[in-house]
Amino acid sequence: MKKYLLHTILTIALLFSSCTHKELCYHHPHTTKARINVDWSKFTKETPSGMTVMIYPQSGRPVIRHTSNTISHAIVDLEADMYNTIVFNQSESEFLTITFKDMDRFETAEVSLNNTESKWYTSRANDDKLVMQPEWIATDAQTDGVVTPEMVEITGNELLANKQLQSRTTTEFVIASHVPRNIIQTINVKVYIDGIHNLRSARASLDGLAEGYSLAQRKTTDVQATQLLESWSITYNDNDPTKGFITARITSLGLPYSHSEKADENEFILSLLLVDNKTIIDAPFLVGDKLEKVYDENGDVIELNLELRLPDALPDVQPAGSSSSGFDAIVDEWGDEENIDMEL
Repeated sequence: MKKYLLHTILTIALLFSSCTHKELCYHHPHTTKARINVDWSKFTKETPSGMTVMIYPQSGRPVIRHTSNTISHAIVDLEADMYNTIVFNQSESEFLTITFKDMDRFETAEVSLNNTESKWYTSRANDDKLVMQPEWIATDAQTDGVVTPEMVEITGNELLANKQLQSRTTTEFVIASHVPRNIIQTINVKVYIDGIHNLRSARASLDGLAEGYSLAQRKTTDVQATQLLESWSITYNDNDPTKGFITARITSLGLPYSHSEKADENEFILSLLLVDNKTIIDAPFLVGDKLEKVYDENGDVIELNLELRLPDALPDVQPAGSSSSGFDAIVDEWGDEENIDMEL
């Protein structure tokens, strides 16, 4: 009987201790509900179907990655600390042309364009990086979001009250409000050509472009890359079909941050295949001072426009046949060639 009574007393004491511990945990939690608001109104390209919020505790605690289909806000349980945050559309794995690098630290987080290969392009430098056209991405970064011990204490008091009232309502503390902006630029190229009736196809490269973008510093990096322009449209002059222009458009991260608008910072190399299907004319241009910037209402560069004129008319050549005499918008494998360099 004494053993049974002792066992009962110990059991009751343990249960009482357990309940008291739970109440103490409710009253003294380690975290609070931190809210990060996100406004996508400045990202006019598309409405995201999801977003990622990177949360960096300044104390050095592990990074928190919050990915959700809810794009208006994120609610995360956070300890008392100061936080830096980065927001971007979608998740990292959903981008096919972009790689997220060094995301474990706020200061080093960046995106870079993925490398690509080409059967026709030959690099003129050993360190030249040939990269893809990026998908649309918008991002924003902020520093010094604060979760105070008082916020945690308020949460504890509310949790204890909620337990007694059987309610789940707790205060959410806004620690950051992000307005992500598009970081991708469109590059538009137009080349005026005399003798354009002799043109079958075009392809080009543009070097000295930005390879990466720092998410924390909100600017392009100084690592350079080359992009290809392989899809062209042709427009003939209404009054003279021997004259006209070709146009191409690509997406890009834009120019490196330290770009100083000097001509030799960017080289545009245009290669033209004539209707004889063998004559190729290569025309290099130094264009670092000719890239016209177009800004949006926020002062961000959204386009780079480049207009050039081929200095000499394309030579008259005999078409290889009716199937080869039309202009090809997309680059195919060019056959045997006869190179002609033009003086510029």
